[in-house]
Amino acid sequence: MTECLVNPLLLFLSVWGVTIALYLAGVFAGTFPFPHALTVGALLLNIGTFSLGYLTWALLKGLTPQSIDPPHMDARPLTPKRMQRALAFTLLMGAIALLLMLYRVAIIAAHGNVGFWELLTNPYLLRLKLVIFIGMGVSQTSLMIMLISLTSGLFAIGFVLLGVFLYLDVTARRYVYLLAFLLIALATCLMNLSRYDMTVSIMYLILAYGVMSASAQGEKRRRVTRDLLLPVVAVVIIFAAIELLLRKSATYGEAGSLRGVLFSFYWYLASPIAALNDFLAGFQGDYGLGQKTFFPFYKWLYRLHLVAQPSISAYGEFVYIPYPANVYTYLRNFYEDFGLLGVALVPYALGWLTAAIKDRASRYFPFLNLYVFLLVPILFSFYSYPLLSSQFYLQILFGFLFFRYEIWDERRALHRR
Repeated sequence: MTECLVNPLLLFLSVWGVTIALYLAGVFAGTFPFPHALTVGALLLNIGTFSLGYLTWALLKGLTPQSIDPPHMDARPLTPKRMQRALAFTLLMGAIALLLMLYRVAIIAAHGNVGFWELLTNPYLLRLKLVIFIGMGVSQTSLMIMLISLTSGLFAIGFVLLGVFLYLDVTARRYVYLLAFLLIALATCLMNLSRYDMTVSIMYLILAYGVMSASAQGEKRRRVTRDLLLPVVAVVIIFAAIELLLRKSATYGEAGSLRGVLFSFYWYLASPIAALNDFLAGFQGDYGLGQKTFFPFYKWLYRLHLVAQPSISAYGEFVYIPYPANVYTYLRNFYEDFGLLGVALVPYALGWLTAAIKDRASRYFPFLNLYVFLLVPILFSFYSYPLLSSQFYLQILFGFLFFRYEIWDERRALHRR
């Protein structure tokens, strides 16, 4: 099971197979309009080029003589002491990120002439104010935004470390760390009234654990379900909590009912393709030439007065198909910048890159960190494009700068005990 979860090609095909099936079910049920030829072509091109990119590397690897082990990297062994020190540090960064977000709420309350506790305890008002505040600052690089990105990026790396720790450690302390990380992530999620960030963080943990346990045997393999049960339950809880706080099912005329909750989840999975279909039908051909795909870099170029301010919406504009949706799969960004060429080249590059680093991911933590952070965009490719945030690139950079650990030798040592 874990082998399939952490295989980029199988993960990609499973995600798109399920979401396309759900979207087509909505088409035949009359919920969504029939797809345009361009939408069908873009979806097929996306699936085909990603698969081709992954298989291209696999073919080149098969044709190139090489040793069984990946090339050596200058890295320190990931000992239990170093692991706990790194976990404590990233956990502290998560706590600081939470405090910074509380400070952001205080700033929003002050600017809006609203009491801090009044805003914090009013989910609808807080969500509205957050959307406006974040949307207005999407092209800015203020100190607070940078600090939140830095601390949140380091906290996200902690979830990858936690996935390794859950697999390697056999003591009860791993559950203490797990609970601490989940509590901070839950508080952050409720602070932002967003299920996405916590779900992504838990997927970092699950995918890192999956890479480590892909070749496990015996008791190690039997531990998988037990170790990952709490993170999965946490995702279910946060989806239910946000539903109760924001009553999203009311949007679909089913407020408070189980049918409405289930339809809300269905809409979450199937509507992005329908929204993409609507976008492609009305696109006027004004290509961004990289502004949407490489937005973090354009934002810094803008701050240096080298380019005009890039035009982008932090949350996307709403379309009604027939209910509101504001996510368009990750394909919108590529098409909006480069047309079908972008739809072909970016998935191809993503497939090639994940295949190229797959072998190193189980041995060196910086590559595991990079691998997991690329698997998550694959997992959520049906939904939106997560590489719009500078935090994503900082997470990868921090992995190579501050967490240069080798995990292969330590793992074999623990297996021999």
